[in-house]
Amino acid sequence: MVHGNFLIRNRFNKMIGCNQGVGERCQEESPSYWCFLSMLKRISLNNFAVPTLRKYPSIMKRIVLSLLFFGFIQSVFADTLTPPAAKLVKPGKLIATEKFDQEDSIGTQKKRGATGWATVLGDWKIIDGAAYGMSEPPSEKRPKGHAAGCDQLVDLNDFVISGEFKLGDSHQVGVITRDANQPPLHLGRVLITKKSIWIQKMTGIAKETRSEVLTKIDVPIDTNTWHKFVVEVQGVHFRAQIADHVLQAKHPRFADRKGRIGFIAAGEGAQFRNVSLWEATKK
Repeated sequence: MVHGNFLIRNRFNKMIGCNQGVGERCQEESPSYWCFLSMLKRISLNNFAVPTLRKYPSIMKRIVLSLLFFGFIQSVFADTLTPPAAKLVKPGKLIATEKFDQEDSIGTQKKRGATGWATVLGDWKIIDGAAYGMSEPPSEKRPKGHAAGCDQLVDLNDFVISGEFKLGDSHQVGVITRDANQPPLHLGRVLITKKSIWIQKMTGIAKETRSEVLTKIDVPIDTNTWHKFVVEVQGVHFRAQIADHVLQAKHPRFADRKGRIGFIAAGEGAQFRNVSLWEATKK
């Protein structure tokens, strides 16, 4: 679980060329003077800038300190991000917040993105300042293909996640949870199409997946508009607010410990942005 100055430092390290993973410190004493100098060489400010900075290291120090201060301000902002107005839970620790406007916003299972998000299935790109999903095409392993999935590794019971989505040409999107088993089994999700929204409980994985729709409403969802969502899970309760529409369901399965939380997009064209995830407790 990564947030605050951890995230800023990781993004900064990547910017200056340090090859450290999520949450790892640069091997230098501080965000590297020499790595930063290498960056200046790569972007070729001009033939004068780099030699001048070598000659006057105090200038370099001021630049680094200014960037560190900017990172500190950003980290404070991240840690004090206002949680959504939840109804079931009291938001606690901020696990991750991501605008999805940077190339390193989404990583892979082997190397997760700057704030811990990773592609599970299909493909995700950053387009127009948001995560853009593309389903996995049909294959021998999955003859029908599979929705694109992106998730965050967690270890918690209750949580609240908020953000924005746009359906676009995708025929379905959703917020998903899996349990803490190995492998992690499907637990529950809220799914959204241009005509309806529903909550379902789930078990199993792959061909053993089983699902049961617990509540559903038929409402039109504008596919070209950004819609806000807030999803809360507290004990056996699952609550979803999608734009102005609210659904609630109850099932013992929802009380199981969560190991993954994320979102999916079936087809191509759906987008997500400004997603924040909090650990929570019962109100």
